[in-house]
Amino acid sequence: MASVSKLLAACVIEDEIASHQLHWQQKVKINKAVAAVSCDPNYSAIGLQAGQSYTVRDLFDAMLVKSADGAALALSTANGGTIKQFNAKMAKKARQIGLKDVKVVNAVGLRNGDLKQLRQPKIGKNAENAMSARDVVILTRYLLKHYPSILHVTSRPQQNFTIASGQVVTADNSNQMLPGKPYVVPNVVIYGLKTGTSDQAGACFVSTGTYQGRRLITVVLGANRNDPGDRFVQTQRLYQYLQTGVRLKTLTLSHGQAVKQVAKGNKRQVTVKTAPLAVWQPVKEHQTPTLHTHYRASLLDRRGRVVAPIKKGQLLGSVTINGKALQTVDHQPLTFTLSSQQNVKRLGFWQRLFN
Repeated sequence: MASVSKLLAACVIEDEIASHQLHWQQKVKINKAVAAVSCDPNYSAIGLQAGQSYTVRDLFDAMLVKSADGAALALSTANGGTIKQFNAKMAKKARQIGLKDVKVVNAVGLRNGDLKQLRQPKIGKNAENAMSARDVVILTRYLLKHYPSILHVTSRPQQNFTIASGQVVTADNSNQMLPGKPYVVPNVVIYGLKTGTSDQAGACFVSTGTYQGRRLITVVLGANRNDPGDRFVQTQRLYQYLQTGVRLKTLTLSHGQAVKQVAKGNKRQVTVKTAPLAVWQPVKEHQTPTLHTHYRASLLDRRGRVVAPIKKGQLLGSVTINGKALQTVDHQPLTFTLSSQQNVKRLGFWQRLFN
C-alpha cells in the first residue's frame, strides 16, 4: 500500500499527542541517516537537513501533504524510541483498531532496503508494508472519527515548509481530486486523504469526501503506476457509481416498532425513536430492507416490557437493518440506537394495583 502506510503512522502520532507523550511544537533533530532518505530525489523528498530541528507539527504536515519519507522517519523516533519500536506501535495500533491483514515494515511505505542506513535487520530488503483495501477503509474510518482535524492538513492544495534559514520549499499536494484540481467529481467535495506509489503496490489513493451531506471513504490499490491519473480515474468511477447506480433510501419504524409496552409505569407504553435511518441501496434492488428492534435485557421484565422509570432520551436498545449487501465494512449489521421519547414515572405498589 506504499505511502498509504503513513495514515497508520499518523494514528500513532495523534495518539501520542493526545496522551501528552509528544506535543506539536516539540523539536526533532534530524540525523544523517534520516537526511539521506529525505534528500534522495528517487523518493518523496522534501530535503530535511542533518543537524536541523523541525517541529512535530511541521513533520506531520510534510508527511501528509508532501508524503515526505524523511518526515515519517523523523516522527518514528520523535518520542525517543527506535524505528523498530515505532513499527511495533503501528502493529499494535492496527490490532487495536481491528485490522486483520496487516504487515508493518516501516512508517514510510518504502521497501526495507530503500531505507539505506535505517534498514531493519533480519527483514528482507524487498519487504514492504501491506494491508487489504478493507482494512485501509477501517483505518481511515477510525482516523476520521477520532482525529477529524487531520482533514485540515490533507485538504491543503500546497504548503510551504522552511527547510533551513532562508530555504523554503513549496510542496504541492499529490491529491489531484481536491477542489480546483483536474479530477474533481461533480457534487462531491473531497478533503483528502492520501496517495501512495511503489512497484509492488502500484498507484494507490484513499479519498474521503462528502456527497448529499454524508461522508464517504474510497480506497484504490494497485492502479497503473505508469499512468499518473489512473488512481484518480478509478476513484472517480467509484463516486460516479454512487451517483448513478445507488440511491439513498430512507427507512422508518413501523407503528408497532415505534411504541413499547411499559411495566410498573404511569403510562402503559412509551414511544421510541432512532436516528434518521437511511441506507445506500443499488438502484436495481427493489426489496425494502427490514428493521428489527432489540431492547436491553436488563430493562425488561419477564413479559418483555420495559420497566419504569424511563427517562426521555434514555438508551433502550438498538435497531438493526437487514437487507441485501447492507452491512458495515467490517461485516457488522447496520445498527442505530433506540431511545425513549418520553418520561415514564414508576408507580408505587398501591398505585399499580388500582391503575
